[in-house]
Amino acid sequence: MFNESWPWKRDLASAAERLDEARLGLSDTLDQEATSSDGLDLFEAETEALYRIERDVMSAAFAVRRLIGMPSKVTKTTREAKATVIRYPLRPGAKAPDIWDALGDLEMYEMGAPSDTVVTANEICNLFVHSLILRFAWTLEGMPFSDWWAVDESDPRAEMTPTELAGWLVASDKSSGQYLTLVPLSEFVRVMRVFASDEVTQLRSHRDRRGRMHFTAT
Repeated sequence: MFNESWPWKRDLASAAERLDEARLGLSDTLDQEATSSDGLDLFEAETEALYRIERDVMSAAFAVRRLIGMPSKVTKTTREAKATVIRYPLRPGAKAPDIWDALGDLEMYEMGAPSDTVVTANEICNLFVHSLILRFAWTLEGMPFSDWWAVDESDPRAEMTPTELAGWLVASDKSSGQYLTLVPLSEFVRVMRVFASDEVTQLRSHRDRRGRMHFTAT
């Protein structure tokens, strides 16, 4: 259990701001690294920029998941927060990816059959924490990721460089055998802010028949 929840909520709010800025800002950062490296290792510079985003995502997923498990630190309404993600099913007859397949082009998933799905915040966090696949999902600014993925090679837009971070393509060791999930950046940031702004004003406790103490925060 966290000793105090407010530092975690404070840092969740800060990370949410950074991820929100990364939606359009990460592309600029990577471009700047490419033009200003001048003798430095470009791969290393880009890796550092992407790592900072990954660090915020993974630490946020851990913090939110941990807060959900502590009824005295977060209100029931917040612990039950949900978000809309997009799932891409495993192709019929395709095998679930292993650790090496996860590094490839993910052709085992039917990217042309997206399905909006409402899931709990805890489900999203588990995807990240137990991720077998974790990819940055890019799109053209203002275009839904599924539309960008479906752009035909003959379409002039196919030659354009995507500049908007739409979110992350994620699959855990368990979910990878069923579907790949797009967690939209906007939805993940919204969930982070819900937990960051949560404030417990009243705490009730009671003991069950076995004498165990239970808490309910409102």
